[in-house]
Amino acid sequence: MTAGHAIMADPAARAIQEKFIDFAAAHLDLLRDELRTGSVPDERAVAAMVIGYAPRKLEVVNDLQFAIDDPDEAVRANAMKSLTAVAVLAHQQPGFGIKIAPTWFVEMLNSVVLSDRAEATKALLTLTDNAANPAALDLVRERALGSLVEMSRWKTLRYALPPFLLLGRVAGISDTQTHQSWEKGDREAVIQKAETAGKTRKR
Repeated sequence: MTAGHAIMADPAARAIQEKFIDFAAAHLDLLRDELRTGSVPDERAVAAMVIGYAPRKLEVVNDLQFAIDDPDEAVRANAMKSLTAVAVLAHQQPGFGIKIAPTWFVEMLNSVVLSDRAEATKALLTLTDNAANPAALDLVRERALGSLVEMSRWKTLRYALPPFLLLGRVAGISDTQTHQSWEKGDREAVIQKAETAGKTRKR
């Protein structure tokens, strides 16, 4: 994702993705209109994926953030995936001036839809990597701490680990320490620290 969009190692998949780049460059207005006014959810979902391949990522951030509020979960999921890839580029190339608001993702942590929560967690892990964006962590504490704690206790490990890592950052714990707690099966220690951090911030 160093280019701000997904690039597969498989030659056949890569060839298709390269076509997305060309299409997005030539038809950005069409993709934008479909994403914002299209009546068919599947077509909006495709637009949310392809628009992420536009050469100038700064131009499509607002469109993708708009799509996170789409009524269709596939559209929201593709928009968050595209924005997460852009967030990687923004972190690696701060000179590009790409700013992605964490608010959209934090609200999705409170969704009842699994894909909303999963993709939002991935995005927030990217936005807060290497102690970046403390404001995003503050927002999680304020608006979605309870949801994040719930997710961290899920029985299905592949769904529980990403929110648990994010919760560790909310608690001010290093990723290494959070991983150690996970491996020891001691999730509650991290959860308690996160809840304490949340209460402290509210005072």
